[in-house]
Order: sequence, then C-alpha cells, then structure tokens
Amino acid sequence: MRERFHRRSLEHQRPLSTVTMAFTVVAFLCFVAARDFVDGPAVPLAYRLTCAPVLALLVLAIPRAKSTWLFGAIGVAYSLVLTAGIALNIVGVQQPLLWALPAMVVIPICAAPLWLTPTHYFVGSALFYAAAFALLSGESRTHDLDVVAWMWIAAIGMPTSAVYHFGFYRFRRNHFLLESQLAQLAATDPLTGLQNRRSFVKQAERRLDNSQPGARVSAIFLDIDNFKSLNDRFGHAAGDQVLYQVAQALMEETAAEDSVSRVGGEEFAVLLQDGLTGALQTAERLRGAIAAIERPDGYLTASFGVAEHRGGETIMALLDRADEALLRAKHSGRNRVCAERAPPFEPLQLLAGEASAQGGAAARYRWEDYYLASHFQPLYSLSHQKQVGFEALLRGEQDDGTLVPPMVLFAPRPSSDEGALDRASHAVHLAHARTRLPAEAWLFLNILPATFIADGYADKLAAMVCAVGLEPERVILEILESHGGSVDDMSRAAALYRAHGFLIAVDDFGAGQSNLDRLFRIRPDLVKLDGELIRATGHGIEQPILPKLVSLLHHAGMLVVVEGVETTEELILAVESNVDFAQGYLLGRPAAEIAPPESVRRRIDDAFNVIAQGRAHQHALFESEVEPYRSALRLAADALLRGVAMEEAFASLATFERCVSCFILDDAGRQIGRELPGPAWRSVVASLHPVANPRDARWDHRPYFRNAVLLPGVAVASNPYLSLASGRPCIAVTLAVQFAAGRSVIGVELDWSALGLPWPASD
Repeated sequence: MRERFHRRSLEHQRPLSTVTMAFTVVAFLCFVAARDFVDGPAVPLAYRLTCAPVLALLVLAIPRAKSTWLFGAIGVAYSLVLTAGIALNIVGVQQPLLWALPAMVVIPICAAPLWLTPTHYFVGSALFYAAAFALLSGESRTHDLDVVAWMWIAAIGMPTSAVYHFGFYRFRRNHFLLESQLAQLAATDPLTGLQNRRSFVKQAERRLDNSQPGARVSAIFLDIDNFKSLNDRFGHAAGDQVLYQVAQALMEETAAEDSVSRVGGEEFAVLLQDGLTGALQTAERLRGAIAAIERPDGYLTASFGVAEHRGGETIMALLDRADEALLRAKHSGRNRVCAERAPPFEPLQLLAGEASAQGGAAARYRWEDYYLASHFQPLYSLSHQKQVGFEALLRGEQDDGTLVPPMVLFAPRPSSDEGALDRASHAVHLAHARTRLPAEAWLFLNILPATFIADGYADKLAAMVCAVGLEPERVILEILESHGGSVDDMSRAAALYRAHGFLIAVDDFGAGQSNLDRLFRIRPDLVKLDGELIRATGHGIEQPILPKLVSLLHHAGMLVVVEGVETTEELILAVESNVDFAQGYLLGRPAAEIAPPESVRRRIDDAFNVIAQGRAHQHALFESEVEPYRSALRLAADALLRGVAMEEAFASLATFERCVSCFILDDAGRQIGRELPGPAWRSVVASLHPVANPRDARWDHRPYFRNAVLLPGVAVASNPYLSLASGRPCIAVTLAVQFAAGRSVIGVELDWSALGLPWPASD
C-alpha cells in the first residue's frame, strides 16, 4: 500500500516539482545578477553561472524519474547544487550570512511539500543545512548575526518546513486512501465482496494481454438453479444470504490468483490459469461445494459452463462460449457441468474435402441433423442488362434432398454457434461457387458483423478463397444487418479485407440499425437497399423517394443495389432511379443451378423502352399543366413594366386554382412588398409559424431564383420542393425582369400536393 501511495504521489508531484524547480532556476539567475551590483572581490561570473545549467538539467530529469528513490535523489542533488551556487555568489560580500539567510529559510520551506516521503525530507533537509553551514563556517561574523541567523533558521525555517511537509504528506495520503477506497467500491459487488462485472472484465483483459505464449486460461460461468423461486417463496433476505454463501464457497475453492466475480443477479464467473480439463475439475469441485449449502426447502444447486481461451480471442468471446455451455447445462437438467463445444470444423479442411469429392461433384457438409447447400440468386447490372454477380444463400437439406425451413435452419439454440454456422456457410458457398459461378461474375457472401471483425478472419477467408481458385477481387462481403460489432471495429476490419482485394457491401440499408453514419464510417463499395425502399413514397404524395436516395449514395461514392424487385413497375422505377444493380424474384429466384439470363435481359430492355416512351409523355403532361401559369406570369410582367401596381398586375394570376401566392424578389432574393395570396393559400399551421413569413428570408439560393436569373425574360418552372411557408410540396414559376430600378424576379408558387399531378420527367 505504501509503495502504491508513493508511486501515485510521484505521478502527482512531477508537474508541481518541475514548475517550482524551474522557477528557482530563474530566481538563482536573478541572485547572480544582483551580486554584480555589490562591490568586493567576486568569483568569476562564468563559475557562478555554471550552477544554472546543472540545475536546469536536473529540472529536465524530473519528468523522466520513474522511481521514488530517483526522484528523491534528484531533489537532494538539486538542493546541494543550489547551495553551492549560493555559496559561490556570496564570496567577497561584507555580510555573507545575510545574503545566504533568506535562501536558507525559504528553500527548505518551499521544498518541503515536494519531498515524496519523510525519509526524503529528513535526508534532503539535513544535507542542505549541513552543506550550507560547511560552506559558511569559514566566514567571519558577529555574535548578534549568529543569534539572528539561528533564530530565523531554527525558530522559523525548520518548523515551518516540517509543518508544510507533513501537512502536505498527510493531505496526499488521505487523498490516496479516499481514491483507493472509491476504486475498491467501484470494483466490488457490495453484497458478496467479490469483483463486479466491470472490474472482472478489465482484470481479465489485462491477464490475457500479459499472458505468456502457450499459457492456458479458462473461464467458468455458473448460475444458481431456481434462484427466483427462493426469492419469491422465502424473501430477498434469504436470497441475499445464499448469494453470500455461494461467494464464500467460490473463494474457498479457488486459488488466490484466480479471478472470481459476481457478474449479475445469481450469475458468477471464475477466470483461472488452467486448461479445459483442470477447469472442468475445478467446476465439479465448486458444484459439490455449492450443493452442500442449505436453503429453506433443501439444498442449493448450480449449473456450470466451462470454456478455454483460444489464441487471439477477446474475454467477451471466451465468456460467450462459457455462457453457451452454461445454457446447455440448464437445458439438460441443471446441477451439472458442461464444457464448450469443440470447433465444428476447419474451413480449409472442408474445402480440401470438397476438392477430393468423387467425380468432381461437391461433397455435402453435414450440420447437426441436415446438410448445408448453396443457392445462388443473380444480380443484374441494369445499364449492361446482364448478370454481374450472384448472392450465395445458405439452405439446409434433409437426407432425401428436401429443404429445411429457414426458421429451423437459423433458429437460435443453445447447442449451436451462430458464428460457426456463418463461417461454415462461407466454406460451403466457396466450394460450390468454384464449379457453378460464371467466369468473371461476383460472388456475394453474407457475413455477420461478429464474424467480420473477428481477429484473423480476413487472412483466413482470403486463404479459403485462394484455395478454391477464386480471386478475392471477385468476392463481395455483404455485412448483414445484425448486432455483434461496433462501427469503429467494422471500419478497421474493412481496411484489412480491402488489403486482400475483397469488396465490401452493406446489406439492408434503410432497415434496423442502418444509418448514414454507419455507411460513411465503413465506406462500402456497394450499398444494398432494403426492398421496402422501392415502395416508399414521400409524405402525402405518390412520388417515390428512391431516386433521391440513389443520388445521395452516388454522391458519396457508393454503387447501389436494390433488393426485392418483384414487379415490372418496381423494375421500371429502379431503372428510372439510376440504380446500378437490381436483385429480386422478378429477375431470378435463388436456386442451386444458375438459370440462363436471356428472358431477364429482354425484361430489363423493355423497362428502358417504357421509360424512354413515358419520359416525353410525362414532360408533355407537366408542361400542359404549367403553361397557363407561364402565360399569365408573362402578362403580369408586361403589366409591371408598364407601371401597373402589383395587386392589379397579378390579379388574374392570383385567381388560378393552384396559386398559393404571387411575389416579387429583388436582386438579392429578398421579397419586395407583400405577397398576393391565391386560392391555394392556407393559414400556416402553428408548428411552422416561425418560418411562415417569406418576407423574413433570402431566396436567391433557391433553384427557381437562380434559373430565372440565368434565363432572363423566360418563364421557368422549378422541380417540386417542400415549401417552408406552407409545409406542402410546391413548384415555382419565375421570370427575371429588368426594371428601371434594377433586376427583379417575379413568380408564383403553386400547390403541387394533390395526388395525380404530373411531376417533371427529369426529377
């Protein structure tokens, strides 16, 4: 405890000591300068200044002092060098003791709080006074001066420095004890006295990081059986007593170097320096000790899960495997010990088995009660109108070839490892893709976030890809929408996969946890949009949001894949939205064998033809709807140029059915006068009131203003936009007019929120 306190004091004292001692160097230089103003023979200035760089070097050594004894030695050396410097500077003065007296009083007082330990203080102070008296002993002085000097040193200097040192030492000690007590409380479960979960995980991480190569570490996870019934029937006091007794049993049956923790509720964890066999023996011993604890209705029992640490594995992964074994112990009858499951397979071994399959046919891989198989669903480049890739989807097959329902194949169960199934799927898909995938086509492999960020898996997957004769550049890793990894971890992992040549895709953007921050941090090459986004429309209108979303992702440097294309209308929308790749039942269902693409090519080509034919029709519909407003706006402009008042000039236009308001903007985009409301004008809702007044704003950043200025004298119609003044989709028809006082933009805002209205073909 004392050693820890002194090390902690050293951390706190370094900055203070550095600043104080550096200031003393400056004070010493002032002392040297003051000596030059006094008559009398003096030691050459060069000798007197020699002490200053030595003191400065000692100050620079303070931040590098790693031990308390070195810190104290630097302090002693500093005080002695300072004493020598003072002695050199007072040679030749008439009253040397008076020159040295302030330093002999002030220096021990200022240095007192800086000594880390009482030993440092006594040694440093004694050496300082001894050196000072030795250097001054040969000087002649009067009796009165001796008395005054001793009075200042013995009555003021020494007691004050002692008070300062021990007062500051006591303050540091109390602060350290309080800090230690708070740390202990933060790391301890108050009921049992064991480590809490946070402290246990932190200590376990340190042990794993510092463990020697080849060292074996295991984790035991245990849960008290039927603990809830104990609380419900006999009260929480009985439950607390049982928890305390279990904690005592764990402490008695484990070694001092083992970490024991109550991780929550009635769950406990033990980390011990032993292999799986030794940990199982310890768990059996703990199970027997707990079974001897009485409860009001009999004896206590507990279920145990044991797992051994694997190289490169985090503590959380180790505890997860121990927890999985604990669940199996619970499900298999309680009051027993279950060991972790051995790794189900080594992917490279599976691929080797595939390569040696008879007749070159892919061997089936057995998983629990069925076999794993690959079905491939094509992805088409809409612009190229051809298959460019295939997503590999995992399927389960019975012995007779019938498919296992997905809810059975992917159902969570205590005896399965989702990560192991994910890794197995990669080996199975790669083995099947070797013989079924067309040349130069991409293979899309789904991968869980937890697998994606697993240590060393990028290297292992690259080796698997090369083992089947593919190149990593042909493999796109599709990160599934799932828990299991932070965005920072996935971003770092993505860089490792890219270094091997893999491409990265993010699946199901627009669902679950997907968001733009996740995309911009991972920076995938492709983004797969959730199928529901094809059918999504803007609030209160029938217009799809897909085109804008695709444009946003393209601006971010990402290619776009749309999933779930099931109808011809959805295919047409995907083409019209400039989507890069499409996937869905309309283009091809997942199947073990790859279907020929000719019919799909014709379907995509038909979609392009429909869009080409419809674009002109859409443009004509929009123009026919807007043209009356253009004509009326030109007439209003002519009237304004003749000097007609705004209300009269806009009188006809303001009666048109969709007119929200007519307005005039100056050259800076600010509204001139009041707007003239039309039939579509509605009182603004209360929530939009702060932005409802268009006269408070500048509008020269709006496209309808800029386009009018670029085409003076031409009435231009904008694309639909969400109006700040009304909260509705609107379009603006605007015209730049040159008046005598300067250029202005006149315009009319039209309510475009009604269903069925044509939108510009370019939008």
